[in-house]
Amino acid sequence: MPDFDETLNDILVDTFNNILKYEEKSLQSISDIPITVSEAHLLQAVAKNGGQASVSELSGILKVTLPTTTVAVKKLEKKGFLEKGTSSEDGRKSVITLTLLGQKAQRAHNLFHRKMVRNVSSVFNEKEKEILLSSMSKLSDFFKDKAEN
Repeated sequence: MPDFDETLNDILVDTFNNILKYEEKSLQSISDIPITVSEAHLLQAVAKNGGQASVSELSGILKVTLPTTTVAVKKLEKKGFLEKGTSSEDGRKSVITLTLLGQKAQRAHNLFHRKMVRNVSSVFNEKEKEILLSSMSKLSDFFKDKAEN
């Protein structure tokens, strides 16, 4: 019987890579919008933050460095997905918002996630779903703890 650690590692790595490939392919097929998975996640972060966010807020939400976020935001601005404006609450603060194209891409990305969850869910019975959610929750908590510490 294969070593548990080796098997778990293979499953985690394969699952992570396959989800990214599936997401990328699905985004391309759902819409004709030229966007990468990481760009879609940045748009999602803006949407989840009430439709606007500062670059530093996005950096914190996505758990990436400020320079990485700044470059990504500028790229998405040039592509027409985001626009930078001034905060209505504090004129010194810049805020990032989704353009109409950014909203369209965000809707396509949300559609992918709904379909993915529905498709994954369909292969499990109720008891398996309970076990999966419990196990995935523990796995998520483990990685969240490791990422934050």
